Amino acid sequence: MSAMRHLLDLCKRRGFLFQSAEIHGGLRGAYDYGPLGVELKRNVSQEWWNAMVYQRSDVVGIDTAIITPPAVLKTSGHVDQFTDEMVDSKLSKDRFRPDKAPMLHFDTEKMHIPITAPDKKTAKLWEHEIRTNLAPGSAISREGKSIFLKLDKFDGREIVLKQESGNPVTIPYKGYVDPASNSPFLTESRPFNLMFKTYLDPIDPIDKVITTTLDSAKTTPPSDLTQTRQNVDKTLYPSLTYLRPETAQGVFINYATVQRSHPHLKVPFGIAQIGKSFRNEIRLEHAIFRTPEFEQMELEYFVAPWQAEQEFTHWRKSRMDWWKRLSRNFETRFRERPHAQDELAHYSSGCVDVEYLFPWGWGEVEGIANRGDFDLRKHSEATGIKLQFTDTILMQSRQQREKATGIKETEGQDRERFTPHVVESSCGLNRAMLALMLDAMEVVDEQGKIVELAQQDGSTTGSTDNNKNWRTIMKLHPRLAPIKVAILPLVSNNPDLVDLCQSLSSELRAELQIPVTVEMQSTTIGKRYYRMDEVGTPWCVTVDYESLQDGQVTIRDRDTGVQTRVHQSKILEIVQDGLRLYPRH
Repeated sequence: MSAMRHLLDLCKRRGFLFQSAEIHGGLRGAYDYGPLGVELKRNVSQEWWNAMVYQRSDVVGIDTAIITPPAVLKTSGHVDQFTDEMVDSKLSKDRFRPDKAPMLHFDTEKMHIPITAPDKKTAKLWEHEIRTNLAPGSAISREGKSIFLKLDKFDGREIVLKQESGNPVTIPYKGYVDPASNSPFLTESRPFNLMFKTYLDPIDPIDKVITTTLDSAKTTPPSDLTQTRQNVDKTLYPSLTYLRPETAQGVFINYATVQRSHPHLKVPFGIAQIGKSFRNEIRLEHAIFRTPEFEQMELEYFVAPWQAEQEFTHWRKSRMDWWKRLSRNFETRFRERPHAQDELAHYSSGCVDVEYLFPWGWGEVEGIANRGDFDLRKHSEATGIKLQFTDTILMQSRQQREKATGIKETEGQDRERFTPHVVESSCGLNRAMLALMLDAMEVVDEQGKIVELAQQDGSTTGSTDNNKNWRTIMKLHPRLAPIKVAILPLVSNNPDLVDLCQSLSSELRAELQIPVTVEMQSTTIGKRYYRMDEVGTPWCVTVDYESLQDGQVTIRDRDTGVQTRVHQSKILEIVQDGLRLYPRH
């Protein structure tokens, strides 16, 4: 079993993550967070907010609207440029991004290209499609759900297939194939806008489309679809809006409002936001790693142009320190990946991805970028409103000097009023949660020996046997754990023990404002410990018959398994100290 499959099974079984609308067949790429999942997600976002806002005096928060007018996204470039290239597989009809697709795989000894169908029936249909339409006369064989194309030669630009008779068939090769099947039979790539449109109008937009199309047919030739589309777009535009593709633009358009309402904020200062964004992704994959609806944790940090490079370096270190503080395997599973020059946006002078080593490979969990003054400058040009920072102290000092000397100073005025540059930290909350769970998950056998799970389904590395005696320990940072403390009566049906457990639980909730559970299952203490281990509970407290006499209880540490006998009055102090951001040693 792969690490990802093991985690997803655990998430569903214990209430971290559910397929959305599962009783109605589900919705592709949509997930609901269960009782434990919502606590973990909230804790991750709270740790981000704590680090970015509460621990700083130069950052404030904001919460902007999801529904966004076209003018905002036209100005930011999203309407015209927020696109991915899209390719269709002519066999599977799947769509995918060519920049994320693998290269062609072929057997160099047997000189054939294997194409893998979902099942034998589909393989038979694909073989017929290749023989009749895609590569007529080419030499093909089929075995089970695999189809083999006989290869004549391959030079990196063209695939030449052997023919059963006649001349070889040439297929253009663009450097990638269908990720699911290894099929080279693909459409040309074309741009695809990632934004979701919606319409603020009591009238169904489909009715307007039908009416406009029928009206256009009276004056426009049926073959002129371009003119008809333009007429439809013009009709719908007054009610057109978008679901925001990122939270950043809501910050930029509120820059002047925030600065005006908080005049104490001087450059450099930041505006932070956590909220949902929406992207019409071509390919949804790896559970909550890539979904059309997701949450972002973003900071836009406004700096003077001459401070930008220094602050970019500062935030790179600060964000890596955050990941290091919350993870277990930082040195081996996290890395920085600077963008190559051809990856950078035209306005960006630098960008670094924080990546985690997922079971399928390295994947981005956060990006830190030096965006320059592009966003504020573009919104300023579009609206005529100056989105600048004015250093009144510097300006007044110059004016006083000029008044005293009678000499007008011309140098240095660009430091009195300027359009700030922006250093951005953009972190995916859903991806962060997934990465931190994978990082924390540890599977052990009956002897407590760590089991190395396969990285992917079908992988030959690591153990693949699903042993019922294996158990999972979710070694989350205590501040992230969805349940902080579990209190266990030695006997679940003893009223006196249960009352003491409930009293201790109430005290911890009231004093520390944390989630505490009383584990009442009728099973052994050991099995109840293991149930709490697999959801990441840092401390289990067992109340027994002696506790009724002397007030002593047993507290167990999740990571070490060490059990300590202490007075119940000490539990609050132990948990409180363990939850400190920087625990005392």
